[in-house]
Amino acid sequence: MAELILHFEAGAGTDVDAAAVALQAEIRNVAGVESADTAPRNFQSLTAAEVVTVVQIATQVVTSTTAFLGALVALKAAWDKVKASYPGLHPPKAEVGLKKIPIDQLTEAQLAQIAKQ
Repeated sequence: MAELILHFEAGAGTDVDAAAVALQAEIRNVAGVESADTAPRNFQSLTAAEVVTVVQIATQVVTSTTAFLGALVALKAAWDKVKASYPGLHPPKAEVGLKKIPIDQLTEAQLAQIAKQ
């Protein structure tokens, strides 16, 4: 099973606790997702708050580039449903090594790297 870590930055005034609950509910319904653990992060510094989701994706999904891309599209669609209620929630970025890449800009090489995690 591959682990995909998604970061959803939140603008000022966004209820990250409620957004985390809504995201977790939507992401758990995505085909190929084995589990999803979502937590809000409120920082004391000047940086924005965020919601972090650790998604376990089924092995059969990550072994096929097409299936993996389909899962990412479905994850973005889950965010689309939630963003209507939380407009300050920004699109998800995936952790790839030490970088955060928007999920709609991931390359095949980055997908392969995620699949090995």
